[in-house]
Amino acid sequence: MTGYPLDRVHQEVAFLGRHVHWTLTEVMALDHAQRRRWVREIADGLTAEEH
Repeated sequence: MTGYPLDRVHQEVAFLGRHVHWTLTEVMALDHAQRRRWVREIADGLTAEEH
């Protein structure tokens, strides 16, 4: 069984920290699905702002 790639976790933490100013502790308190959902929602919002 393989885990979630550590480099992906780092990217998600950096993205959420940059865009919503959450701390490492706050981001890591989210489970994988929650973290991915927030990343997707924010990224979609950023894309919508560009159009």
